[in-house]
Amino acid sequence: MAKIVCVGMACLDYLFRVSILPDGGGKFFAEDYRAAPGGPAAAAGIAAAALGHEVVFIGRLGDDQVGRDVVRHLKKRSIDASHVRFIVGQPSQVSSVTIDHSGERQIINYSSSTLDPDPDWINESHFDNADFLLTDVRWPEGAERALLLAKTLGIPSLIDADIAPIDISSLIDLATYTIFSERGLEMVSKKSNLEASLHQISKNYSTWPAVTSGDKGSFWLAKGLLQKCPAERIEAVDTCGAGDVFHGAFAVAMAEHRSLGEAMYFAGVVAALKCLTFGGSLGTPDRATVDRYIYKNGG
Repeated sequence: MAKIVCVGMACLDYLFRVSILPDGGGKFFAEDYRAAPGGPAAAAGIAAAALGHEVVFIGRLGDDQVGRDVVRHLKKRSIDASHVRFIVGQPSQVSSVTIDHSGERQIINYSSSTLDPDPDWINESHFDNADFLLTDVRWPEGAERALLLAKTLGIPSLIDADIAPIDISSLIDLATYTIFSERGLEMVSKKSNLEASLHQISKNYSTWPAVTSGDKGSFWLAKGLLQKCPAERIEAVDTCGAGDVFHGAFAVAMAEHRSLGEAMYFAGVVAALKCLTFGGSLGTPDRATVDRYIYKNGG
């Protein structure tokens, strides 16, 4: 069992299932409802724990009921949340997620700008016996601190490079692996062509870059050539958190010393299976489900 440390954002997702995504004002009625832990790093940690590994989550939450509910959810999934810092007098982060029958979604996120960004309390002891670090870009100060510590300690790392409110170039250069969203890749490379963007990142930074592209699959470079792992063909019910789960599964695969190609395929399978169940991160499959799917489909 590997130990994976996840540093970044945690929130509570309020998920509503509807027949058609709302367009304009009015009153709308949900067919189903869930409250699930969310946030890129937290959801990735949930995936890594579901796949059978030890997970430590480090992040900030408001000292409120939402924050306590998030920690309760994480502990229920066997995640060590003892290093969460509660910020007194500040609200936790929340998201409202509306999902239609095709699995597409609309998200309204409240990210508290008043949560103390100071990461100096993160130290080497948080990485005792750690095999891998995963960070997101929603708490850049914490990501930088964690990536620097991981680099000093020789721990491989992954950054989930989605869209960010700041320039994340310095963070990318600290990470062993960087997996971008399409929009995140374009923001950093300033290019719209996916292959050209990956080549630029590979040339300008010391990280290994890849990008996830929804139902088009995932892409990366090997010996200067573009590689593709097609998306699994499924009937999606809920795509919320699929990217986060992809990153958690990739971290697991690398901690298990798989090749990059194997890791991208494995992560794609886990993310696809998550989309079969309504409930955001609660739909993350366990290891037995993933292994059965891979065996059945000849992976």
